[in-house]
Amino acid sequence: MLKKAMLWLLVLVAVLVDAYEVEPMIAEIQATSGNNRVTYRVANPSETTLPLEVEVYKRSFDENQVEQLVETDDIIVLPPQIEVAAQSYQVFRAQFIGDPRLAETQSYRIVFKQLPLKSEPNGEPEINMVFNFATLLFVNPQQGIEDLQQQLDCDNTDKECELVLTNNGNQVVNLNGSQLIINADGERAVDWTMYRELLPVSYLMPSHTIRLALASLNEQGRVQDARIELADDR
Repeated sequence: MLKKAMLWLLVLVAVLVDAYEVEPMIAEIQATSGNNRVTYRVANPSETTLPLEVEVYKRSFDENQVEQLVETDDIIVLPPQIEVAAQSYQVFRAQFIGDPRLAETQSYRIVFKQLPLKSEPNGEPEINMVFNFATLLFVNPQQGIEDLQQQLDCDNTDKECELVLTNNGNQVVNLNGSQLIINADGERAVDWTMYRELLPVSYLMPSHTIRLALASLNEQGRVQDARIELADDR
């Protein structure tokens, strides 16, 4: 059983090594002309042709902050479908063509879908394992403003403290690379890599709120204050 499991693991690793790559996975553009485009590069390192098609979805969130996807024509991607040659790459250009008078940031999923190869003459698929890459695109208003409000929320014992983050602006707030400052009998800085897994998102949309539990990050006693310093503000 162990040898069989190891064999399947090696097969999976081999498949993943040959999987195609998409860059960037996350991007920000503006709704206005001249800044409303992004270029994607899809690399195919495998020995076979890579057939792809691109689908675009607009993101929204239900009352439980669960992502909802709806097909949209706000963004056009060219080419919409193509075969990428073996050991080659293809450039895709995406452009926002929706209403440029955005009140706040809108977000989209641009999904690169691998299509099964067909063999001749029976037309059966040559592969039955395909990979889809769902990239994330934020379209910001021309007059976008970030307004990250922060509030320390502790229980009666002052031990279970949370930092409540709310985006009161009209533009998405990028938390990547930020730094957490905790004041607990002395101020210390916590690097982004140490607490990013504790946050439900790394991009905070307008009017959205998230909570960061500080218990596992603080060993110096009672938390007196906490705040996040964004990478762009340092």
